[in-house]
Amino acid sequence: MTSKSFSRRYALGGASGFILCLALAPGSATSAMAGRAQTSLSVDDAVQMGLAHNLQVTAGKAGVSAAYANYRAVGSLPPITLGGTHVQGTSTAPTLDGNSSDTFLDLGETFDVSGQRRYQAAGLNQLYVATKYTFQESLLTLEQQIRDGYWSLAAAQAQTKIAEVSLKEAQRVHDLAIKQEQAGSSPHSDVIRSSIDVANARQTLLTAQGAEKSALIALNVLLARDPSTPADLSVDMSDSTSLPTPKLRPLKELVADALKNRPLLQSAVAQTRSANYGVRQAEASRFPDFGVNYQRSTESNIDSVLVTASFPIFDFGSIRHAIRAAKETRKQNEALEAQTKQQIEQQVAQAYSDLDVATKAAEAYKSEILDPSVTLLGMAQLGYQQGATGILAVIDAESTIRNARVGFINSLLAVYKAEDETRAAVGPAPIQPPK
Repeated sequence: MTSKSFSRRYALGGASGFILCLALAPGSATSAMAGRAQTSLSVDDAVQMGLAHNLQVTAGKAGVSAAYANYRAVGSLPPITLGGTHVQGTSTAPTLDGNSSDTFLDLGETFDVSGQRRYQAAGLNQLYVATKYTFQESLLTLEQQIRDGYWSLAAAQAQTKIAEVSLKEAQRVHDLAIKQEQAGSSPHSDVIRSSIDVANARQTLLTAQGAEKSALIALNVLLARDPSTPADLSVDMSDSTSLPTPKLRPLKELVADALKNRPLLQSAVAQTRSANYGVRQAEASRFPDFGVNYQRSTESNIDSVLVTASFPIFDFGSIRHAIRAAKETRKQNEALEAQTKQQIEQQVAQAYSDLDVATKAAEAYKSEILDPSVTLLGMAQLGYQQGATGILAVIDAESTIRNARVGFINSLLAVYKAEDETRAAVGPAPIQPPK
């Protein structure tokens, strides 16, 4: 994995910082795929398709919009209320003109002098930011799942092809054993032994076909397609002649990038800020808010203005304990933020190790197991055709090459999944879903 693969970033909102500024224009995923041949599906095409149609994205975007609406509901000025009252009776206390009957209009507004509403809005704004980052982390996780599903299907398809080739090879050796038996140069036991090898190869093919169908269903679910939709991938692992050669920067640089870019940590930071505003909101409840109320009599054209202010004189514990709860919540979020930082560092270190080990294992597997197995099979087949060796040597060589090919595909799959793991741990921005 080159350093270029870690250069993408999340787009965090546009004007006013409200809804995600998505990287793709409407329909761009479709138009991008239309520009390429429609006969194959690349891993990037699969990511675009999944992020465009997966219901997790729809639900996440709705959650971000809801969090923003909650913030705006509290951050806006409270509505000015208009009321009408008619008073009829012997008491003149409720009237404005001192008569026993009056009808008056009431217009009032409360001003947030204490800051309670302002701090509450600031806290909800940080919760909106945290929700937005959480949504982006879910996109990052979904991208990793799609990529892993793509490579799993590619590996399953390759193993099916290998099983088909192995079956053909076993059948060819079986036919050769029959001919040599008819010519009197090999015993009937060779025919029986080769027929057993053909049956084993057929069972292996059936197992591989079942695994391929399961991998196809899993990928289609991530892409929000019908489970039975066929997928013609642009990658064929069965024809892989070279190994992927990921190039990683030093671990310290990757950890630094992860701590700067991972939405998971940024969400935890926003939640800590929200908890801090919660403390300030609780403390502000000790101070008064002012209300202004204008009243006008419709019968006597008399006006009055009422200014109100109220604040607690004696606190029997409700305010004190509310402040304490808010401070403990802030302390909890600070601890979770530090824990998230440690978690990200551990994930990057583990992914770095997994990719390094997977790459070395794949290189050694090819040079030490796969290539010698191919040579061994050729020697066994040539020796059997010339009558120098028996059928058991050929069957053993075929079993060895079959296991070597399957093992090499699994090694390639481990490398690709380790790349996906590293990408997700460091936190590059996924391909953003269209609006």
